[in-house]
Amino acid sequence: MRSTSVARPWFRSRGEPLLHKQLPEIVRGIVARKKFVYLCTNALLMDKKLSQYEPSTFFTWSVHLDGDKEMHDHSVCQPGTYDRAVTAIKHAKERGFRVNINCTLFNTAQADRVAAFFDTAMEFGVDGITVSPGYAYERAPDQQHFLNRGKTKQLFRDVFKRGSSKTKWSFSQSSLFLDFLAGNQSYHCTPWGNPTRTIFGWQKPCYLLGEGYAKTFDELMNGTDWDSYGTGNYEKCANCMVHSGYEASAVQDAVAHPLKAMGVALRGIGTEGAMKPEIPLDRQRPAQYVFSKHVESKLEEIRQVKEKEKPELLQAG
Repeated sequence: MRSTSVARPWFRSRGEPLLHKQLPEIVRGIVARKKFVYLCTNALLMDKKLSQYEPSTFFTWSVHLDGDKEMHDHSVCQPGTYDRAVTAIKHAKERGFRVNINCTLFNTAQADRVAAFFDTAMEFGVDGITVSPGYAYERAPDQQHFLNRGKTKQLFRDVFKRGSSKTKWSFSQSSLFLDFLAGNQSYHCTPWGNPTRTIFGWQKPCYLLGEGYAKTFDELMNGTDWDSYGTGNYEKCANCMVHSGYEASAVQDAVAHPLKAMGVALRGIGTEGAMKPEIPLDRQRPAQYVFSKHVESKLEEIRQVKEKEKPELLQAG
């Protein structure tokens, strides 16, 4: 197994960005600044839109694939999605694009099938794999199939064990984050390591939890009570091991302890022996379910702004 990570600033789209009519222009502008673009997509429109983009070392398609055909189509509740994604991946590679897959694993995942899927993905010619355990975020429609931390660690150990001799697996993540998923590192979340900005503003506190919005990045960083979040601090975060919060923690550890990171990269992910102790949950504060309230508030603000703009537009006309 190989692990790589991007150290320079990069831009990442959320949701299904290919619906945005100006996205090709946005991507060209960011690439022109020599910033990395990881364009996340479910690939349903990717094949149709390929001609609007140009291959670049600064541009990577990140295609959502949660396993083999049966696993992925079940995950997204839409038959045929896997085949369309695979077709788009192959066509993108033929045109010279860099392509990653991003894969979320749930409690129905089987180590043998996940390992076989990683083999298949590399046969497609993908440049890297981003993998993460599913997280039961507030607005997820299915709350029954997310992994807890203990099951997460055992699943990843079982998967990595099957790939220990398969050096063709290439992950676009740091070796220490992968080691963390296997229970060999103990980290606290770094939610500001992968900040999220939507049409509502900068989302507090992270990519997965929407508990308010900041108008500026400075307000996000200095106006958020970061100590109120994370595993051990907040009930919603109890089982989270997602890359959006913990990859940054692993990268900070790698920068502070490069020899440790190098050792994991050379030896591979540990799949035997005792796991690191869990973070105690006895002092975590109870969950607050406020996402819908904040969204409704922001939508009302947008409606009010549009109502104020109408008279001005009529006068201008």
